[in-house]
Amino acid sequence: MAPQIHPLVGLIRRFSVDWLGRADPAVCAEIMDPGYEILIGGHTLAGRDDEYVPGTMAQLDRFPGLLLTAHAVVTDGERVAVRFSEHGPSAADDMAPAAWTGIGIFAWDGEKLTRNATEEDYHSRRRQLADRAPDPVDHPAVAPWAAIPQPADPDAEAVVRAWLGSGDLGHGGTVMLDDGWCGHGTHALLDDPHTEIRELFSAGRDVAFALDQAGRYRGGLPDTEGLEGGTVSHSAIGLVHVGDDATVTGHVVRDRVGLRRAVRA
Repeated sequence: MAPQIHPLVGLIRRFSVDWLGRADPAVCAEIMDPGYEILIGGHTLAGRDDEYVPGTMAQLDRFPGLLLTAHAVVTDGERVAVRFSEHGPSAADDMAPAAWTGIGIFAWDGEKLTRNATEEDYHSRRRQLADRAPDPVDHPAVAPWAAIPQPADPDAEAVVRAWLGSGDLGHGGTVMLDDGWCGHGTHALLDDPHTEIRELFSAGRDVAFALDQAGRYRGGLPDTEGLEGGTVSHSAIGLVHVGDDATVTGHVVRDRVGLRRAVRA
């Protein structure tokens, strides 16, 4: 028999193409458990029909014709991590277009999606809409829906845990932060950071994680001059690859909008 798309990856394909790509909320009942919840930017939308679908439809209404492009998909069979871009025109901004990156970690119960932890670079989206200058869309994965489960690699996980414990999310420049992949400047936002890993899994040498990081605000976000030094925190999600020589490359998306809000509170 010809190889088939793994059922968990198939759910993510329907999530990306049928749900978000067609803005069809009827698809959600077919691919998500009623208790489905998403954690994004430190906030949880709990319940597929009561909170998640209305909240997402508000964004789809704001960005009519929004598309999701998958750049990387990895899975261990229980969870799947996706690095993606969402892109489209904003009805609230005279149909100015924007493209912003994100990383999501999804779980399922063997039949339907149950949970999603995601970060999207809304800070970048705000910049693009304000400047009327959209970022490019990174190239798509050649065959994102052909991803098959890979066994966990404890060594790769140990390398990533040690790196995250250092607090340097950019890993000395080998890991792209936020919109840094397309040339925008990114830098550490916290001094003396403490990192708490909320979730981490590996699929072969690829490692996905979700974390919270707290520390003293270093500065660098718009309209926060003079507010440096306060203790704040932000969430982040990453998808990286650990080489055989323990090098780490990949991407991390931080909740810069939530951090700026916390600094200015």
